[in-house]
Amino acid sequence: MNHHEHVTTPPPLIALGKLIRSPRNARRTASRDACEEMKASILAHGLMQNLVVTDPGDGYYLVVAGARRLSALTELQSEGKLPEDFAVPCQVVTEERALEMSLAENTVRLGMHPADEFEAFATLAGQGEPAAAIAARFGADEKHVLQRLKLGNAAPELLKEYRDGHITLDALMAFTLTDDRDKQLKVYASLQGWQKGNPRHIRDCLTEAMAEADSKLAKFVGLDAYQAAGGATRCDLFGEDVYLENPELLNALAGEKLKLIEQGLKAEGWGWVEVNPERDWSAVSACGLIHPLPVGAPAELADEQEALLATAAGINDRIDATDDEDELATLSEASHENQDRLEQTARSLARFVAYDPEQMKTAGCYVSIGHDGALCVEKGLVRRQDMKHLAAPDDAKERKPKAMPETLRRDLEAYRLQVAQAEIARHPAIAFDLLAFHAARSAIRKPAMSGLDVHFGEQCPAIRRQQTAAGDALEAIGLGLPLAWASEESEAGQFKAFSRLPESDKHRLLAYCVALTLKPKLAPADGEEPTAYDAALSLTGADVAGYWRPAKDNYLSRITRDQLLAIGREALGDPWAQSRARDKKVELVEQLDRAFAAPEQQGRTPEQAETLKRWLPAGMGFGIPATRQTPEADDAREAA
Repeated sequence: MNHHEHVTTPPPLIALGKLIRSPRNARRTASRDACEEMKASILAHGLMQNLVVTDPGDGYYLVVAGARRLSALTELQSEGKLPEDFAVPCQVVTEERALEMSLAENTVRLGMHPADEFEAFATLAGQGEPAAAIAARFGADEKHVLQRLKLGNAAPELLKEYRDGHITLDALMAFTLTDDRDKQLKVYASLQGWQKGNPRHIRDCLTEAMAEADSKLAKFVGLDAYQAAGGATRCDLFGEDVYLENPELLNALAGEKLKLIEQGLKAEGWGWVEVNPERDWSAVSACGLIHPLPVGAPAELADEQEALLATAAGINDRIDATDDEDELATLSEASHENQDRLEQTARSLARFVAYDPEQMKTAGCYVSIGHDGALCVEKGLVRRQDMKHLAAPDDAKERKPKAMPETLRRDLEAYRLQVAQAEIARHPAIAFDLLAFHAARSAIRKPAMSGLDVHFGEQCPAIRRQQTAAGDALEAIGLGLPLAWASEESEAGQFKAFSRLPESDKHRLLAYCVALTLKPKLAPADGEEPTAYDAALSLTGADVAGYWRPAKDNYLSRITRDQLLAIGREALGDPWAQSRARDKKVELVEQLDRAFAAPEQQGRTPEQAETLKRWLPAGMGFGIPATRQTPEADDAREAA
């Protein structure tokens, strides 16, 4: 033997029963999961590292390094998975070196980078190892392994970015929502700054062509029906979200389902049926109503409904009168129980009512999908232009709805003007198009554009004297405008200074000036032709309800009792309106004023709160209503 060669002496084997954990062991804490992982690894791969022990001379050995391995071996032996005489390879050290050896083993080591672990798991899977088998061998649950496989199969470029610290683990997890590496890299290349570290934004980019399983359309169609039609889903292994990969199929299934409902309603004899998955608040609120008539309803059912309505009114009065949280909780529960019984009674009574067939020919139904995916069918709606054609049953005259007072109309126009001015001032591109369009029409001698008065003199309705959210917003925009150029003494100097402004500043100034030329105007009614002014406001995407809410003084006290009940019915439901049917106008005004001021008051459903937050009188919103269609256009839309 060459004297330079070394003979490696195998470590002594010590019976497992002779090994005891040493108080000198530096590791004091080990998790239960970590012990299970070690047990699985020992069974699958054997003991890959010796224990380090001291010999106190009493026949037993104290383990100073390898406490987790000792615990795992002891449990495996007690479970019958190791023989009684199992011996463990150990390195024997002196007492003086015991603590140092234990500390060195637990600190002087470098853990594997997570990306290396991900790729190693992916390699094992690539060799044909199923996830369940890998999980069993490493003492992990199957989902943990599947997550590692997902991460290990991410685009190599993304794994490198993760290794180099350019993206976080959460961001890498977000990219695994798709297995398409090209798409992963395409999305990554499109991200700017903060977006690279924002998992939510990354998921949104990857799923922009998908629908979420908890969307109202998916709930309406049903996941089972979607999958039965061949629709694919994708689950986020690192979250709870499920995505539908075929939104075109989802929309087609929803359309088919809605079409069947539409056909059924037309077969009932309704004059028209409008289907819109998104409920158009302005279109519904602009309609009148016909009501079904009772036909042979049992007296006990009618008496039960009357009693429940009286109970509902009493509960509502007590809710309005108390601020005690405990009492509110009790009343809220009682209100829900009473409303459930009311709805059951209403469903029972619905079997004993019928609409007048002649009225049905003029009236119609609006079909939409609720926030929870439930079908919503509103029957008996009468469009404004059809009111005069409506014949009451038994030749009785239909009472004509009272028109809006002219003073209220002018005030609503003024409030809406403030919102329009603030929003046009915020959108320079829309303001420029509006002004250029007006100039172009004037140049080719077309009629003046409705809604714009281009003299750059501010429209200042009387309502401006009051402090409003829209007025404050417009004032803030005006205070932020770049006006230093106006301090030059001469007009020529002012122009030179103005011409040196950045284009964005010029656009802001122009937008503000165009906003001041707008005239007070309500939106066109359903069937009326919208103007360029209406189209421009709709392009802003503004939510008028965010600026103006109906209250006692600005709206509610200035309309009729019937109109108040109709608002309550739309916002709070039939049971509320029925329970308040005998209230005086002043009481209805107070009730609705409180409801609009605190939409999420305890006892209201999320749907009621949402309606209260969004409700606007007809003409106040910025959306464009449907215009009158020719018969040919109706046929084309029907075919589409």
